Amino acid sequence: MLELQNISKNYKTTRALSDFSYTFGHGVYGILGPNGSGKSTLMNIITGNLKHDCGTIRMSSNTARSIGYVPQYPGLYGDFTAYEVMDYTARLCEIPHGQEKTRELLEAFELVEYENRRVRALSGGTKQRLAIAQAFVGSPELIVLDEPTAGLDPMQRILFKNFIRKHREDTTIIISTHIVSDIEDVADEVIFLRRGAIANAGTVSNMVESMKNKCWLLPPHVEYTNGFCRVVGDRIRMIADYCTILGAESVIPELDDIYLYIFGEEGASNST
Repeated sequence: MLELQNISKNYKTTRALSDFSYTFGHGVYGILGPNGSGKSTLMNIITGNLKHDCGTIRMSSNTARSIGYVPQYPGLYGDFTAYEVMDYTARLCEIPHGQEKTRELLEAFELVEYENRRVRALSGGTKQRLAIAQAFVGSPELIVLDEPTAGLDPMQRILFKNFIRKHREDTTIIISTHIVSDIEDVADEVIFLRRGAIANAGTVSNMVESMKNKCWLLPPHVEYTNGFCRVVGDRIRMIADYCTILGAESVIPELDDIYLYIFGEEGASNST
């Protein structure tokens, strides 16, 4: 378990985090927000790479082996082979049967064919998969993944999400991203961050329930008059507290709709 209470962080005159409090149990937690919302600052504080200004952090275990981490820009030794990266991590974690765990993870992330290649010769997506794999080497209690799917193609994203699903029951997995589809199908709870503070949080089902009658599918070729919209195929989904457009159909909101409802006004003001 991981508990954060009133965590705050300032960079000179900028408030990066403001009284952030949350309790994380086993499961997958998605941290969503636009660039500059404080996601990476939060990830770095949780992993101990950055000192918070105030607040408290409690974790069920405080050993280095208890945390697996993939930063937004993972640094891997370029002269190491993919296998050596995994083996080195296993040795640092002092885990028994490290070679077996290394082999298991190389296979899980489809990295066996690259195990003898130097990291510097790998593609960006392959390096990213390797970085994610090494985070799981020590079977840590807490996994922190900051923008983990950067550089992954659609099939690799599916591979990543399938792996996460298998480990949600006995691990706390925190995924920071601004790509909603990365977590929509796997997150047990979602936290929306706006300018360092929690704008909304809870299970996806509870958020969908709270957004009922606020998401509308407009008839073809109809211009919207209020709210925020996104195009899906040849139709427009409008997010608004009400809709007076003839023929508009109230539909079940998706996580993208909820994101737009929370951050739409901020995005619109940033574009002007």
